[in-house]
Amino acid sequence: MSPGAALEALGRACVQQRGPLLALWLAVTAVLAGLAGAAVAERGLPLDFTPQSLFMDGGPEIERLTAIEAVFGRDDNDLVILLHGDLASPAAAAALAAMHAAAAGAPGVERVDSPVNAPVVDAADGALLVRVPWDDAPPAAALARLAAEPVWRRLLVSPDGDTAALRIRIDRRLERVADLEPALREVLARVEAVPLPGGVERHRTGVPWVRVEVVGLMRDNQLVFLPVVASLFAVTIVLLFRRVRLGLMPLFAVLVADVWALSAIVALGLTMNVLSVLVPVLVVVIGVADGIHITARYREELALTPADAPGAMGRTLRAMALPCFFTTFTTAAGFLSLLVADTAAMRTFGQQASLALGICYVVILGLLPVFLAFVPLGAVPARGEARPGARPLGEGALAAIARLCLERPWAVLAGTVALTGAAALYARAVGPNSRLLEMYPPGTPTHTAVHLAQAELSGVIPVFAHLEGPPGSQVAPEQLARVAALEAWMRASPLVGWTSSPAARIGALHQSLGGDGPLPGTPELVAQELLLAEIAGDAPLDGVLDPSQAQARVLALVADAGGREVLAFRRDFDAEAARIFAGTGQRVVLTGDGIMAALGVDKLIRDLLWGLLLVFGICAGVFAWITRSARLTLIALVPNLVPLAFTLAALRVIGADLQTSNIVSFTVAVGLAVDDTIHFLSRYGEERARGHGIDDAIRRTLAGSGHAMVLTSVLLVVGFGVLGWSDLTSTRHFGILSAVTMVAALLGDLFLLPALLRLGLPRGAAPASAGRP
Repeated sequence: MSPGAALEALGRACVQQRGPLLALWLAVTAVLAGLAGAAVAERGLPLDFTPQSLFMDGGPEIERLTAIEAVFGRDDNDLVILLHGDLASPAAAAALAAMHAAAAGAPGVERVDSPVNAPVVDAADGALLVRVPWDDAPPAAALARLAAEPVWRRLLVSPDGDTAALRIRIDRRLERVADLEPALREVLARVEAVPLPGGVERHRTGVPWVRVEVVGLMRDNQLVFLPVVASLFAVTIVLLFRRVRLGLMPLFAVLVADVWALSAIVALGLTMNVLSVLVPVLVVVIGVADGIHITARYREELALTPADAPGAMGRTLRAMALPCFFTTFTTAAGFLSLLVADTAAMRTFGQQASLALGICYVVILGLLPVFLAFVPLGAVPARGEARPGARPLGEGALAAIARLCLERPWAVLAGTVALTGAAALYARAVGPNSRLLEMYPPGTPTHTAVHLAQAELSGVIPVFAHLEGPPGSQVAPEQLARVAALEAWMRASPLVGWTSSPAARIGALHQSLGGDGPLPGTPELVAQELLLAEIAGDAPLDGVLDPSQAQARVLALVADAGGREVLAFRRDFDAEAARIFAGTGQRVVLTGDGIMAALGVDKLIRDLLWGLLLVFGICAGVFAWITRSARLTLIALVPNLVPLAFTLAALRVIGADLQTSNIVSFTVAVGLAVDDTIHFLSRYGEERARGHGIDDAIRRTLAGSGHAMVLTSVLLVVGFGVLGWSDLTSTRHFGILSAVTMVAALLGDLFLLPALLRLGLPRGAAPASAGRP
C-alpha cells in the first residue's frame, strides 16, 4: 500500500471507528499524565534556573572559573537585603540588628555580613585592636566609621550612611532553584518579620533572589497564559469557522498534544529552564495551526461529497499529512538549530521544543480526525458559508491580493523590497547585550532594588581578577604594589562600584600600624604585620588569597550596565594587566559570572548565524522536495528573509538588545515563517498538477489555502501577543517579536511570494509537482 493510500485508509478509519479510537486515545493520555504526575510527586517539578545554565557550560573560560571557585568558593550566592532611610535612629538600628540575628539563625545560611558585625582594625600602643564599631559606638558614629573603611564602604554602607546592606551568604551547595528556594524563602520570612520604623525602606536583591523570583514568575506565567491563550483561541476559531463544535476540535486536539508533550518531558527526567518553560504555550500556539489547516481542508473536501465523511477525511489526510509534516519539521528544525549553541539553556530549549512539536504532529494527525468525526455533518459548513446573500469571509480581500500580485507584480516586489530594506537599515543599531535585569520591566521591586544598590552601594554582579604565580609570590611587596595599581585602575571605571584585594587589605593593616608608605616595604615587614593581625584575631586576606599565597583575587562588584560594557571593560583590563605585570610571569585574567554572561551572549550571536544557515538549508531541502524545481526553491526562500529584518527592527522599536531571553525569537521566526510558504507551495503544486496555468494556480491557491494561512497567522499573533502582557520582560519580548514575525511572514507569503512566482516563472513553465504522498 502506498503512503497516500495508507493515509486515506487512516482517515476513513478515524470516521468509521471513531468511538473505539477516541477511547484508546483518552486512555493513553490518562496513563501518560499519571506517569508524569508520579514523577513530579517523586522528584519534584523539573524546573531550574542556575546562573551557569544561561552562560557557556563548557570550554576553557568555564573550566578556569570552575577551578578558581574550587579554591575560593562561589561569589554569586549572596542574598542582599537593603535598608534605606534614617538608619542612625535607635529604632532603625534595632531593626537592623534584629534582622541580622534573624538571618544568622536561619537554616541554610553560611554567614551574614552587615554593619552589625563588620570589624575594623585600630592600632593602640603598637598593638592591633580589632573591634566592631556597632558594639561600642552610637549608630551614626558606627556607620560613619564603616563608611571610612575601604573594605566596607559601598559594600555594606553607603558613603552618606543612609543605605546599608545585609549580605546573607546562602549555602553555596544550594545551586538548583528547587533546593535554593526553600532556604531563601525561610530567610526572607524571618528577616521581613522584623518591623521597620517609618522612613526606612527594605528591598530584596542579589543573584539568588533574582534566580528564585524569575522561576516563580515563569511558573505563574504558565498558570495564567496557557488558559488565557486557549480561551482566546477557542473564541477566535469559533468566530472564524462560524461553528462552535467545529472550531473547538483543533483546540481540543492540541491541548491533548500538550499533555503528551509535557508528560514525555517529565517522564524522561528532562529539566525545564527559564526558556524551555515556554514550551507548553508554544505547543498550543504552533500546534493549533496544523489543526486549523486540517480542519479547513476537511471542510472543503466534505463540501465536494457531503454524504461521504469517511472519504472526505481520507482525502484530507492524504493532502495535508505531508505539508503538515514539513511545517512541523521546519519549525522543529528552527529549534534544533539551537543545539549548536554553547549555552545549556538554549540547547535544552531547542531539544524540548522540537520533541514537543514532534509529539504534537503525531497527536494532531491521529486524534483531530477522530474529534472531527464526532461533528455532525450539518455543523461543517463549506468554506466561507454564511447567511444567504452574505459574502464569504475574506474571499474578497484574497481575490484583490491575487489581482494586485498578478497585474502589478513589479510594484509589489519594489514595495516589499523597499519596506524590508528600510526595516533592516533601521535595525542596524541593534546589537548583542546581556543584563541581570533583562527579565524585569522598570518599576518592579527587584529592578528598583538593583538600581538602588548600584546608586548607593556597589551593584550586585560579582566579577574578579584572578592572579596566579609561584607560591608566596602574591604577598611580595613588589607584587602588592602591582596589584594595588591594577585595583586602582579598576576602581576608576564607572562600571565598578567596590573592590577588595590583598594589596588593599594589607595596605589598610599597614596604615593602622602607622607604617610608612601605602604598603610594607619588605617581605619581613609583610610577614610581621600579617602575624600581628592573626594574633589579634583578624583575617584580612579571607577570600582574596589562597593558603599557599600562589593565587590571589581582586574582587569587584559591578553595575548591571550590559554585556557590551562588560566586554569592553575586559578588553581594557587585559591591556592594562599586560602592561602592569609585564615580565613577571604572573597569569592575570578577569572572570566571574558577569563576564561569563557577556561572553555567552556574544557567542550566541555567532551560534545564531550558523543556526540560521542550518535552518535555511533545511527549508531549501523541503522546498525542493515539494516543488521539484531549483527555481521555485530559490523563489520560496526569498519571502522568508523578510521576517528577520522586521523582527530586528521591532527589537529597536521596543528598545531592546539581542539578549539571551529574546535571541531565540530569530530561530523561531525562521521556523514559523516557512509554515505558510509550505502550505502555499503544496496547494500551488496541486493546482498546477491539475493543469492550471501559473496565474490561475496562484488565484486558486490564495482562494484555497489563503484563508487558512490568514486564520492561522491571526491565531499565532493572538497567542504570541498575549505573552506581551507578561510581567517578565523576556516573555514579553518573545511574544511581541514572534507576533511581528508572523505578521511579516504572512505579508511575505500573501504578496511577495505570488509576485515572485508571477515574475520568476516563464509563462510556458511545466506544471509543478503536487508534492503529495
